[in-house]
Amino acid sequence: MLRLFIALPLPHKVETELDQLLVQLRPKSDNVKWVPAKNIHLTVKFLGDTDEKLVDKITGAIDEIATQYQPLETTLDRIGAFPNFHRPRVIWIGGSEPIEFIDDLAQDIDHQMIKLHFEKEKRPFKPHLTLGRVRQGRRVDKLVDHLQTFELKPIPLTLYRVVLFKSTLTPKGAIYERLYEARLGEERFGG
Repeated sequence: MLRLFIALPLPHKVETELDQLLVQLRPKSDNVKWVPAKNIHLTVKFLGDTDEKLVDKITGAIDEIATQYQPLETTLDRIGAFPNFHRPRVIWIGGSEPIEFIDDLAQDIDHQMIKLHFEKEKRPFKPHLTLGRVRQGRRVDKLVDHLQTFELKPIPLTLYRVVLFKSTLTPKGAIYERLYEARLGEERFGG
């Protein structure tokens, strides 16, 4: 079994800018498990433990969907928390304006994965990039106070690719491996 998810990876320039942001945020709380910038991505569908035999069908569905969408553009200009700043569990960055077509892309991927017998998403899709997860039962008051007044320099973001990632959990954190990648808006031809 492979632990899989489908996501839109970030361009290297955006990873670099998020790394600089994390350098500013890390000293504000050691009660948060911060995500390394190279591991930050926009997850559109978590598949979980998956039979290796399904990989070809999943990549075929990714190809089909990717050709229907052009690269997605937004600006990262907002930091938030799930479920909220009063009880933060996840610290995230996102855009205040919706990313054009991102909800449609996520729904199309969900629909195709349902055909392959994956569960339908139960919660509405909320595009975001996870910066860190609050350690269970810990307080992050100083960090929350800082984030609520933090002036985030807007970061332009263009998402070009849909990737099937394999996730391997280790004591030091998850290791992500790209199993397959499709460029948005690019036709692929069988050989």
